[in-house]
Amino acid sequence: MKSTTLVSNLAALFSVWFSSTAVAQPLFFDDFEDRVADQATIGNLWTWYDQTFPDDQCLGNPTGFGPYDDDDPSDYEADNRNFQTAGQDDSYYRAGLEVPAWADDAGNPVNLDNMLRVYANQYNPATTCERVLIFQEKVLFQAGTLSFSFDVAQDREGAPANGERTGAFIKVLRSSDNSFATLKFETLDTNPPAATTPQDASTVSRAINFEVPQEYVGELLQFGFFNDVVENLGQSWTQSAALYDNVMLAPAGIGPAHSGSWYNPDQSGHGFSIEFGYFVDGTPYSVVYWYTYDSAGNPIFMIGQGVPVGDRLEVAFQSPVGMKFGEFNPASVTREDGGTAVFEFSDSDNAVFSYTPSDFSVDEWGHLDAIESLPLIKLFGVPADTIFRTQQ
Repeated sequence: MKSTTLVSNLAALFSVWFSSTAVAQPLFFDDFEDRVADQATIGNLWTWYDQTFPDDQCLGNPTGFGPYDDDDPSDYEADNRNFQTAGQDDSYYRAGLEVPAWADDAGNPVNLDNMLRVYANQYNPATTCERVLIFQEKVLFQAGTLSFSFDVAQDREGAPANGERTGAFIKVLRSSDNSFATLKFETLDTNPPAATTPQDASTVSRAINFEVPQEYVGELLQFGFFNDVVENLGQSWTQSAALYDNVMLAPAGIGPAHSGSWYNPDQSGHGFSIEFGYFVDGTPYSVVYWYTYDSAGNPIFMIGQGVPVGDRLEVAFQSPVGMKFGEFNPASVTREDGGTAVFEFSDSDNAVFSYTPSDFSVDEWGHLDAIESLPLIKLFGVPADTIFRTQQ
């Protein structure tokens, strides 16, 4: 997925700050960018399954089967899509990749790159519910809170309608005794944002955070996506789907849901813009903008970077000065040490801020006193892209 999170005319300024700080890597990450058009399978150990339920609610005990490739080259070949198909012949259990998603008439990406595509089963008896799944499997190796996060977009063939449900899920199965009994099952409706052209196609970030108690360690985790369709709701032969990107499983902590404008209501007039995301390899990252003042009342603009750890973000601020209006020469910028700060988040809407001035900020700005435990609230969220790409 492309990113415009870092404003283009500041890209040169930021690029020298990005560090290779070692942090814990996610347990799983896939952005599908290593896939190619007409690839026979989607790779990276994704598993497909189709389930038929005896009712129209996707409840009860289902029957089902896994996928195989029917080698049918006619499946939306003109749209540069490739499919892993379950069933016999051209059976309309459709899923696969868009390479790229929502391409223009020349086949070039516009707003989105490669994405995973999940269709409903479009051909089923009138009173049953069909569920198509695509998922990963991992053995749980430690207790704690995990986050299954992803970006979702609407497919160009149309939005889910008439009762069709697009969703994400996590499921923990008891594999230790080979019973595979369900220990935990959580779902989330993904609700992709509406789009009608490549130019207005967009994504939204979603996540399922869930607890892993000690007794689940060693059991099997499944996480992925599903599409439910009920024939008697008018879904026969529909052509809608959801698209997924930047799929990640990682220990829960602060992330894109915390991005936004932050301030203290009793000190309105200065505050922060904070963006959380990940590098393309899944490494978490944050960029912070602080709008504040010196002791004489002159405005100051500082930029910081940091790697979130748990619910805590430590930031090293710098103050860029020297660039002249109308010239905008990156070589003229001097980056002064602006001090260090710590943000501690209790949730995605509340945080506490602490600041330690630098020698420069004391001498030049009169920042003589540290800031200790200033409460902050999020004024509004920022629907920033999830992925930082330093080359843009």
